[in-house]
Amino acid sequence: MSRSETTFPKLLRSDLLQRTIQKYFGSSLIEVIHRPKSFVIHRQRENGDRVVRIVVLPPRGCTSDRAVLLNPHPEARTAKTFIYGTIEPSKKGYKPVVRGIELRYSKIRNFPTQLQTPYAIYKSRLCDKVRKSWKNWFYVVKENGWGNFHSLVNLTSTWVVLVIEKQLLDQKPIRIGELLKNLTKKQANTLQKDLQFITSNGDEVFTHPAIIQRIVKLPLSVITPILVQMLNVQETGKHQNCTFFALLLKLAHRDRVYVRDVIKDAHTRKTAPHYYLADLQKKML
Repeated sequence: MSRSETTFPKLLRSDLLQRTIQKYFGSSLIEVIHRPKSFVIHRQRENGDRVVRIVVLPPRGCTSDRAVLLNPHPEARTAKTFIYGTIEPSKKGYKPVVRGIELRYSKIRNFPTQLQTPYAIYKSRLCDKVRKSWKNWFYVVKENGWGNFHSLVNLTSTWVVLVIEKQLLDQKPIRIGELLKNLTKKQANTLQKDLQFITSNGDEVFTHPAIIQRIVKLPLSVITPILVQMLNVQETGKHQNCTFFALLLKLAHRDRVYVRDVIKDAHTRKTAPHYYLADLQKKML
């Protein structure tokens, strides 16, 4: 089978990738997330402050939606990556990757983001990049904030398998019960279903405009603090936090000052992640 004929479903069925999945997840149920430039495999139920992701990069693929983008990772205290190597369905082992994966990262914590999202465009004066090889673990996020914005890019013409291990920051509980009481029973039930859809599917919700419209049309005094609370959701590779971030920006089109004040209050009381609240305030000035 030529490399051009290799597909992710064929790789997923291969003995080699199945052995790697078994090594990290055992008999646990797994989920495969299809991102624009990569595939992410993780446990369906992730518990505790340590999570593991198996990332499969297609030729010229990357962990962000586009090669020029850097993703924010404020949920990670630290994160490190191991490059297993190139993979082909018929092979019994990985082949070494030598300087074939490029880590692109921001050198500063307060990196300028795009207007409508928390993502950032790679800028050579504020960023750096380094080529990595197989065999040794390397950090992509450090505790001092280094690498908070980063992306891993496959420079090769082959499929590559990586493993990412993250230590998460303490998660704040999501408390929206009292707020839901300010809606009608029908509104509250529908909203809970919509929020669960986003929690399960992340930014896929933007292909369902009816859900978006239902959420952003709810009373600002109720939906704004609810979406702030939802910034505490655990990220599983589907950009859930960034989705709730984008919805708050949509709310600001209705009343920018009110939404900004709610976010400012949450920032002061530390009821949601600092990074998202600070960046939202900047965008609403």
